[in-house]
Amino acid sequence: MTEGEITVIDDSDIVGWAASATRVGEVYMSDVPSMVSSVGRAAGKKPIKRLNILDHGNEDGVEIGEDWVDVATFSKYESYFLLLRGRFANGGFVHLQHCKVGSNHALLLMFAKAFGVPVFAGTGLHNPVYRVNLGDYDRCDQNGMCASGVSRP
Repeated sequence: MTEGEITVIDDSDIVGWAASATRVGEVYMSDVPSMVSSVGRAAGKKPIKRLNILDHGNEDGVEIGEDWVDVATFSKYESYFLLLRGRFANGGFVHLQHCKVGSNHALLLMFAKAFGVPVFAGTGLHNPVYRVNLGDYDRCDQNGMCASGVSRP
């Protein structure tokens, strides 16, 4: 992991366990509050350059530990995500490493606006061990703009 990069994983199932077994320095989450808390502790006073969030997802939304976050439930968790706003370095970003969520631009925009930085996600199946998404990557920025088929972050 590079300086300023934080990877947070839900290791409660075999997929998360395998993802954590192939990394060094990751932190763990069991729900949205623990994700934000773990990331905050890992960052300390240093700005976050890259935040990787790994769990399950689909075209509708993402799991963050035991919590399901989609367009309909986002407002329930937004106050937690806002706690990380302003903690990112210039040029910092979030990479949602969940299956297929990249095609959900409405949700990516919500995350980008809450975090205050661009959010990248893949449109295909994501393999957390090999660190590859079998689709394209899409990006939504906090200013409301989204782009499809961007380079992998």
